[in-house]
Amino acid sequence: MILKYQRCETTPEEERLLLDYLDESEAHRRRLDRENFLFCAGILNQKRKARRFRLAGWLSAAAAAVLLCGTLLWLSTRRTPALEDAVAEVVVEASEGSRTRVGLPDGSVVWLNSGSKLTYPESFNRSVTLEGEGYFDVAHCPEAPFIVSVADVRVCVLGTVFNVHAYPGEERVETALATGSVSLEDAAGNKLFLLHPGQQVSCRTDGSDLEAHPADVWTMLLDTYGVVTIPDISLTDLCGILRQVYGVSVKAQSDDGTPVTFSFTKDAPIEDVIARLEALSGKKYNIEKGIRP
Repeated sequence: MILKYQRCETTPEEERLLLDYLDESEAHRRRLDRENFLFCAGILNQKRKARRFRLAGWLSAAAAAVLLCGTLLWLSTRRTPALEDAVAEVVVEASEGSRTRVGLPDGSVVWLNSGSKLTYPESFNRSVTLEGEGYFDVAHCPEAPFIVSVADVRVCVLGTVFNVHAYPGEERVETALATGSVSLEDAAGNKLFLLHPGQQVSCRTDGSDLEAHPADVWTMLLDTYGVVTIPDISLTDLCGILRQVYGVSVKAQSDDGTPVTFSFTKDAPIEDVIARLEALSGKKYNIEKGIRP
């Protein structure tokens, strides 16, 4: 195949295979350089041995050899940046009409809403880029903040549950915080706003025209994704969320203040949710239906 390439006889598919061969190792690239040198030297040597050697013919052969060297040098290096780019980033997309769960290397979880895309380095550094809408459950790590970049705005957290809405073509970015603490920054790292649990903030894609207001975040997350994971919440607060979602009064018979991490889906019957909660906490609960959320 190398010889065919030197003779300009390779097909596009064969050239692609040769590029893959070069990418496999430095030894393959050195071999190609050596084969290229021998091929060029052979062309010149044949011309020198010819009885009728014309300057124009020698110049033509030399030019071909130089061109070939340059072509092969480009061939041996052109794929490196593209290969690094392909390996360096992970891209996950949620197709239209579906939601996709993404588990990140640090233990964080992201639920992507329909038509959304998440991009992050393969050598994960707790920094991701979002296009669309995502629900983030971020693993706590004080030494390394988690950063979500959307347009010219960054959402920075240490460990929390929040939602980001920033579809391409829309004029505003929205962030809602369920637990923990989140700061909204511009592209230069200047803090725009510090969110508290139960707040939603929106701004233009460049960080201007910022607005903040209270929000029923857990209900919003359930309506959007159909599933939530609530980390380190007291049983009393969890019962309050279940009241909002299901329209029932739920009370723990005892609560020693020990926080729990609990997940449930919107479509699950309240009886199933309570059964799972009892198994998790080891406590019994009273349910009174007919209460408006």
